[in-house]
Amino acid sequence: MSSPFSRELHFCQVRRTSYTMDGFCLLYLLLILLMRSGDVETNPGPNTAESTVSEMEFLKLAQDIAPSYYNAVGISLGFSYAQLQAILAENLKNYTNALLDVFMKWNVKQQPPHSNKRQLLANKLRDIDLGSLSDGLLSGPPIPNITGGPPRLLESQTKPPSAESQTKPLSPELVERCAKDFKFKYRSTVCKIRADPLSPTSTVQFEDLHTNLVLLEEHGTEKRLLDYNDILNLKVNGEFPKRIMVQGEAGAGKTTFCAKIAWDWIEGRHSSHFVWVLIVPLREFKQHTIGQIAKSYLDKDNPATVSQITEYIRSNPDKVFIAFDGLDEVSGKIMKTESSESQHTDQMQLQPSQPSVTSSEACGSSSETDDIGLADILCSDQLASCSVLVTTRPWRAVEIRSDGGLSKLYTFIHVEGFSRENLSVYIHKYFPKNDDKANQLIQFISENDVLYENMAHYPIYVAMLCLMWKELDKQKLKKMKSLKTFSQIFKEMIAFLKEHYAQKEVKKVGSPSLIAHLKKIDEDLVPIAKQALNGLLENTLIFSEDDFEICPESKDTACRVGILSQEERIATTNTDTHERHSHVQLPVFFPHKLFQEYMAGVHLASLYESNRNEFNRLMEQVFLQRKEEFQYLLYFTVSQNKSIATHVMQSMLREVDRYIPFIVDVAFESLDPDVAALVKDRLLPEETVLTMDIHMTAHTVAGYAFIGPYLVELWINRDCGPSMSLDVAEMICSIPSLKKVFLHGAFHHCFFATLATKGKESKVKTLELNNVKCPTSASSHHLLEALCSMPNLSDLTLFEMDLDKKSNEDFYSSLKANASSIQVKTLELSRVKCPTPASSHYLNVINSY
Repeated sequence: MSSPFSRELHFCQVRRTSYTMDGFCLLYLLLILLMRSGDVETNPGPNTAESTVSEMEFLKLAQDIAPSYYNAVGISLGFSYAQLQAILAENLKNYTNALLDVFMKWNVKQQPPHSNKRQLLANKLRDIDLGSLSDGLLSGPPIPNITGGPPRLLESQTKPPSAESQTKPLSPELVERCAKDFKFKYRSTVCKIRADPLSPTSTVQFEDLHTNLVLLEEHGTEKRLLDYNDILNLKVNGEFPKRIMVQGEAGAGKTTFCAKIAWDWIEGRHSSHFVWVLIVPLREFKQHTIGQIAKSYLDKDNPATVSQITEYIRSNPDKVFIAFDGLDEVSGKIMKTESSESQHTDQMQLQPSQPSVTSSEACGSSSETDDIGLADILCSDQLASCSVLVTTRPWRAVEIRSDGGLSKLYTFIHVEGFSRENLSVYIHKYFPKNDDKANQLIQFISENDVLYENMAHYPIYVAMLCLMWKELDKQKLKKMKSLKTFSQIFKEMIAFLKEHYAQKEVKKVGSPSLIAHLKKIDEDLVPIAKQALNGLLENTLIFSEDDFEICPESKDTACRVGILSQEERIATTNTDTHERHSHVQLPVFFPHKLFQEYMAGVHLASLYESNRNEFNRLMEQVFLQRKEEFQYLLYFTVSQNKSIATHVMQSMLREVDRYIPFIVDVAFESLDPDVAALVKDRLLPEETVLTMDIHMTAHTVAGYAFIGPYLVELWINRDCGPSMSLDVAEMICSIPSLKKVFLHGAFHHCFFATLATKGKESKVKTLELNNVKCPTSASSHHLLEALCSMPNLSDLTLFEMDLDKKSNEDFYSSLKANASSIQVKTLELSRVKCPTPASSHYLNVINSY
């Protein structure tokens, strides 16, 4: 008699997507063999195993639950707030590990041992609006038999995998529907520009304020101008590069650059040949995978699954463009793995600075969906033929540049911010009905070299300046015009924000009640500054409301002032209905990383008095070791008070590897004469020759002018704007050790006026003017006055003096008239233009002296 189990043995025909699927096939074959031998019943009757929850399921739940739900989950399972905080601290603030710990402790506490833990846990999750996870738990995976017998599979799991169980490709209609959802998402969120950089509600239409940026493409050792319209026409060895690194300083417009790509795709320009464009703000999706991110952008009713989305991207890499924004805003190494197998033991991590639970969590990959981790894409282990763009601050790009194999895959582009012309366009867009106000701001920026060179190129700064220019009265605008350092700008900005908010509550300027209100604001901002520093140390730029649980009033005040922002993330339209209720926490963040760095500097400075050991530890072990990364934090910290600036500078001067221009920049931010003297005496005595070329910023030039180093020779080989011209003139006239000066380039009128006024104080003996441009006739007259007044000037060289016809004749006429008073012993004239016979005559007369 044939056995009731005798039937043909079928083998699993499944695509090998993971070790889990292979294991399932082996388990299925083992089960069939055991059933044929009679060792396992096909219907063994009731079993309490279905009511338990496996450790793997607990781990999956811990990975799927957002950190903002940590307290809600723990409290619902019977843990106190203090217990939850202790567990979180034990797990080094890794929420996934902490949640797993909570689940395991809860599991142990359940009595009797065979109670229906699955149903109980599902009910708890539903009570805190995690209905989708609750439903998933009730329809859970295979449950091991806790009695020690072989696993019992549910009926649906004892069937061989069928064609339906494989990932069904997206239909053309569904691909297009996804594209429409992406476009709707970008149009309503990404492609909105803030008129007020600190107010989430001040958004305007993209074209109303967007202004093109200056882009440079690296070409060998040089950089060449790149038009935005040509980006998608770039060719490397005959084809469009698959990896593009776009780097720019903070606030240079990298995020807006990504928004522009999305906007052009929406409008059918440039990137329209891509079926999908995926814009990924990395700070919001540190531990997600590309399929999960894309799915989160879709409408709730869109049936496309993560697996289908991933499979479409994998199968159509030439039809998808991915832009990762803010690589510098996440931590972890990005390195080219030697083999796919090594990813399981030495996986790349693109996540917060926290220990990981598993490698799949670390890189945001999912063995169940065969999804693709972001780090795998960045290092081209996955989607190598898909076009991917990444934005970052320069310091973060070094990691990819230093990897010989990885750097060859990337084309490097630099975002330089606004050009002078585009700056004017932006400001006029900001003040569409007030040309006078726009022109006054443009003039103010153009006359302040430090501000122009270091801030005016960057949209974030320009937006802030526009806001202040719009709101401040004449007296405060006058004060604003004297600002030179980053710290001064931000200190003034923070003060403006606080007063702007306080005066909404107390109208009378200077009243005791207003002063008291401002004091209360300062007190409320103390814990915000502490959280800012903690965030930088953990590379966290987005916080949960739980991070401000002990100071909710401070958080609310900071949001109302404008130092913090709170709004929905890039909204996920497919969010479960339950998860849109009040338990869902909105992310809290600083409007820009520079604001976080400023507030962090305030708190770091406070540690100097309250916890000197911690201050020294952070400064010496973290910030000075990574000074390029924490450049602005150091600026803002030393600007707080003299003692801190001196202490930090002494630490910097003790370093073996000292980069002098950086030290000068930090000293300048302090604006403390004693700090300047410290640098001058300890660092600069051996620096007797200084060359200022186009690579030296106006900020650094101002720093040298502030310090007044022991220079013997000064070489200027660049055009100088107003404030830089003034700084150079001050150095020529005030540094007593300076004997030789070589000038080449264009200078502002104030340079010549200052030389004329203070030239008599100069100790310079040798002066060479090489193609120096005098902008006006008055400038050439001032130059002559200076030459006549410099008491020690003995050697003068005029080389290709660039004067117009009238200025030229006036200059040499005056030179002849004052020849007897000039102390020059040697005069060298080279390629001097004599546009008139009179000019030539004057020169001949001069030669007779």
